[in-house]
Amino acid sequence: MVSYAIQLLPAETIFARADMRMKFALLLLASSLIFVWNSIVLQATFLALIVGLMVSAGVTAATIRKLVLIVLPALVLITVIQGLWSPFGKTPVFTVPPGVPLFGSLNIFYGEGLLFGLVVCCRVLIPMLAFQLVFMTSQPNDIVLGLVRIGVPYRIAFLFSTTFRFVPLLFQELEGIKEAQRLRGIDIDGIGMLRKLIALGHMLVPLIMISLTKAQLMEIALQAKAFSGSADRTSLHPSREKLSAGEILAIGACFAVFAAALAGRLLFGFGGSVL
Repeated sequence: MVSYAIQLLPAETIFARADMRMKFALLLLASSLIFVWNSIVLQATFLALIVGLMVSAGVTAATIRKLVLIVLPALVLITVIQGLWSPFGKTPVFTVPPGVPLFGSLNIFYGEGLLFGLVVCCRVLIPMLAFQLVFMTSQPNDIVLGLVRIGVPYRIAFLFSTTFRFVPLLFQELEGIKEAQRLRGIDIDGIGMLRKLIALGHMLVPLIMISLTKAQLMEIALQAKAFSGSADRTSLHPSREKLSAGEILAIGACFAVFAAALAGRLLFGFGGSVL
């Protein structure tokens, strides 16, 4: 079961108590700054900063490791592909032995490509961990309220919140289906990869049916409560409608860092090389 990726953390930490608008600014920075830099040093520093924020917010090292392991096969594949065919490749790392027919003495793996592959891996990990950090430190209602406060229509914000709530529910239902299979003598986790993929494909049918049933029940509940999606609503914590001075500074810092990085790249080429 992979519920560790969506569990909520205690709200005692500074980051968890921060306003959602500040967290959205961090997500915007994490999703945009990664494409400004090609430097492995800058990308690794940014990744270390995100990991540091996760640790300070109470995310355990085991959880971070599990999150990385989810995408590790894709990261390895990306690194190998970039090492083989990246246009940045200049310094050969591996050369085919001269005695090999047709390909003898051919350079097929480059150091610059390997480094750029690591840059691409950082571009995958940074937004993934940043989104995970925000979702693990925010209540669904706070996410909706934050979206509304930055101008997102309430209907769209409510749809986003509903989707966010459905993710852990689907994981729970999937685990229940797997437990039912174990009671029938089929251990999904203990069989081979090919058989596991086939078994998981068969499990999608009841999972989809359960999801459709729950969605229909939610629709009936919303209709019974005369849900209209009107933006004219009151909030549970009206005092949080105003940002604190620290949050304003943090949001300003996010935009300033992005503007400085973009100007440095366009005007001076800062961060354009892999090293």
